Amino acid sequence: MLVRNGFSKIAIQMYKNSVDVESLKHLLTTEYTEKELVDYLDNSDPLVSRAATTALGLIGGMNVVPELVEKLKSKDKRATLITEEALWNIWSHSGDESVDEMFQAGKKHLENENYFEAIEQFTDVIESSPNFAEGYNQRAIVFFVLEKWENALEDCQKTVKLNPHHFGAYAGMGHVYLRLGKIGEAVDAYKQALTINPNLISIANTLVRLRRVLAEAET
Repeated sequence: MLVRNGFSKIAIQMYKNSVDVESLKHLLTTEYTEKELVDYLDNSDPLVSRAATTALGLIGGMNVVPELVEKLKSKDKRATLITEEALWNIWSHSGDESVDEMFQAGKKHLENENYFEAIEQFTDVIESSPNFAEGYNQRAIVFFVLEKWENALEDCQKTVKLNPHHFGAYAGMGHVYLRLGKIGEAVDAYKQALTINPNLISIANTLVRLRRVLAEAET
C-alpha cells in the first residue's frame, strides 16, 4: 500500500473519495499482511503512517489494537483522529457476519431512538457472541440514555474486561459514576480513559472540574 518503490497506487486510492471500500479491502488483504501495515505505522512520512492506520481499520483484527492505541499519543492530531476511527472500526466487527448484521441493526435502532428494540438486539448480539466487547458497550449506551445506571455500569465493566483498551467504555463508566454521585470513582474512570486516549478534550475538562470539587470538599 505504501512505500515499496515510492508511494504506491494503493495509498493514493485510499485518499480518493470515490474509492470502493470492499475493493480496497480485497486489494489490501491481497497485497499486505497486518504485520507489514503495522510496520508502516511509524513511517517518517505522515501520509504513509496515516494510510497504514486507515488500512488497519479496514482489515485489521483485535491483535493490532495495542499498536494503534500507541498512535493515539501522536503529536499529529490528524493522525489521532484517523486512529480513533480505525479503532472503532475494528471494535465494531465481531468476526461473525450474522452477529455483525445484528449489531448494525441494534445501532440503527439506537440511532432512531428505538431504545427497547436496541436493547433486545444488542442482547441477542451478546448471547450469540459473548466475547464481543462492543456488544456490551453499545448496550451500555442505551441503558445510559434510559437512565438505567447500574445496568450501564455493568456493561461498561464487561466491555473493559474484554477490551482493556476501550477508552469509550471507561469514559462511559465515568459518566455513570457521576450520575450515581460517586465522584472519586468517576475521576478514576476518566483518568483511565485519558491514559489510553489523551485526546478526549471534554473528558479532560470534566476531570479538571471534578478534581476541583474533590479539593474543595477536603478543605
